[in-house]
Amino acid sequence: MTENINLMLDRCSTKNMNEVKKLLLIGGTGFIGRAVAEKYLNNGWQLIITTKSLSIKDAKNKLILHGFDTVQLEKFIANKSLLFITGADLSNKRWLEINTWLNVFKEINLSPISISRIINLAAEISGPADKIIRSSMEILSSVLTIARNLKSQNKNIVFCNMGSTAERRRGKNLPPYEFVKKIIRQKIEESRLCDYHFVVNYVKGKGEQRMTIAAPFLWEKLKWSYRWLFGFKISIIDVDDLADIVYEILEIIKIPSEIKNKKLLLEVNTTSGELPFGEMIKNLLPRNQRIIPEAVIPFWLEKYFLKTYAFIVPLIKSKNQTMRRLAHFAKIASLGKSDQDRLKSFKTAEEIKKLALDKANYITLEKKPTLIIIDNYNPVIYALREKTEDQLKQIVQKSI
Repeated sequence: MTENINLMLDRCSTKNMNEVKKLLLIGGTGFIGRAVAEKYLNNGWQLIITTKSLSIKDAKNKLILHGFDTVQLEKFIANKSLLFITGADLSNKRWLEINTWLNVFKEINLSPISISRIINLAAEISGPADKIIRSSMEILSSVLTIARNLKSQNKNIVFCNMGSTAERRRGKNLPPYEFVKKIIRQKIEESRLCDYHFVVNYVKGKGEQRMTIAAPFLWEKLKWSYRWLFGFKISIIDVDDLADIVYEILEIIKIPSEIKNKKLLLEVNTTSGELPFGEMIKNLLPRNQRIIPEAVIPFWLEKYFLKTYAFIVPLIKSKNQTMRRLAHFAKIASLGKSDQDRLKSFKTAEEIKKLALDKANYITLEKKPTLIIIDNYNPVIYALREKTEDQLKQIVQKSI
């Protein structure tokens, strides 16, 4: 009798495990990965995370660095809700072979057909321009390799990509990161594999360091042009708000069938609001370093000085990515408001709220806690989890 009961319990346990929804989270140990992983794990999903880390210990340390609770993390690993594929450097050409993917799935006893979601968070590699472009293309090709294979076996799989906004300027004379963003978006669209392309402008989360490291340098170089540095705004979103929005749109919100059935890539623009660029940089600095000097260059000359700076720096510092980005910011700051708006690749909180009132062209899918609207005629979704200016500053300060 006892043996029969144990057998029944084993069968029920196996059945329940098979029914658990599975997410392949590519590059999931970063600061966005931590937030998305927590959201899905807390909602009963099983996650398979790919990471460049060579050991599970290193992968765990990365998640803990970015704010994952240690006790909860160990619990999810112990009950096999969280599995890792370590050593997954997707810029290595071996990941272009589908057998590489299938072999690692076999090692962790995972049936590929059981995966129902793929979320790509893999980032480009830092370095010289040619390395950034080459590695980014190799990473994307590796991701598309597994997405193509899984989608060929299961038409119901949802694949989404996370990307930052690319400016609207044409041509190849762009900073490498901007150029790569444009090419990745183009390749994603051409593949016809991606269901959702989540677009963010500036994400701040615990442990994110890139902009924090660059901030003192940016401030030191541009603070003399205070008025122009503060002349344009940048969209900001909190990393946990972003994870909530991803989950809401993929798992809770019902996209109208007439939009979904068009089989077009849905672009999802996300924001918590926006801050002037200089205000964002200032809030990344310790308070004693936020000193604004007296004007060195006359106000009437600042714009022309910035334009000259933006033109010359890429010529004399062509391989220095920080300097090229700085020149890029200087160029935007030197533009008039109308030109800035033309290049702007995001909608402000106020613009999104106005769109929600346009019932003829937009459908409101949710009002609170996130305002989510969808364009009636184009495959675009806008998601606003609004914060006050003080809250936005706190988001920026999280990494200090």
